[in-house]
Amino acid sequence: METTRDRILEVAAAAFAARGYEAVGVQELCDSSGITKPTLYYHFGSKAGLLAALFEGRFGGFNGRVAAAAAYPGNRRGDLAGVLLSTIGAFVDAARDDPDFARIRLSSAFCPPSSERYRVARPYLEALYATIAAVFEAAALEHGNMAGRATPYAASFIGAADAYVSLFLAGDLDPDEGFLRRAVHYYMHGIFS
Repeated sequence: METTRDRILEVAAAAFAARGYEAVGVQELCDSSGITKPTLYYHFGSKAGLLAALFEGRFGGFNGRVAAAAAYPGNRRGDLAGVLLSTIGAFVDAARDDPDFARIRLSSAFCPPSSERYRVARPYLEALYATIAAVFEAAALEHGNMAGRATPYAASFIGAADAYVSLFLAGDLDPDEGFLRRAVHYYMHGIFS
């Protein structure tokens, strides 16, 4: 059963994805949700509180999905290509499942660092980068030439994954597993050279 809180979050996600966080006003969110401002403030405290709640659920869920796919140590040790394939697949599958949030996540990563949106997004962005950097730190134990490069590798991998997500969201690419396998192959060729 959808709650008022859930409805507000859904309306906010759609509006923020369509026009950007900064362009959407509280009154518009209230009108679209069929609520009053006091109701929105009761549930979230502020527009930034609404964004924080949206990120807690959706960005937190996205990061958990990526972390599960990126689990390198343990039974997946030695299979860097398989881990990167499952990880890039998690990025694309998350965009398929929740395109509104994918748009919000992408735009939040590149908005001005002084903005309210970036301040709310930053801990989630840092967690995402830490997860991917940990993959390369673990892989460096087996591939010595990768040692000390986890941060740039994480940045370039996330950049590539987000580029494919952006193309998917624009309707210019529908990356299937074969495409993602080739993308990982090209990426690995670059980091091992």
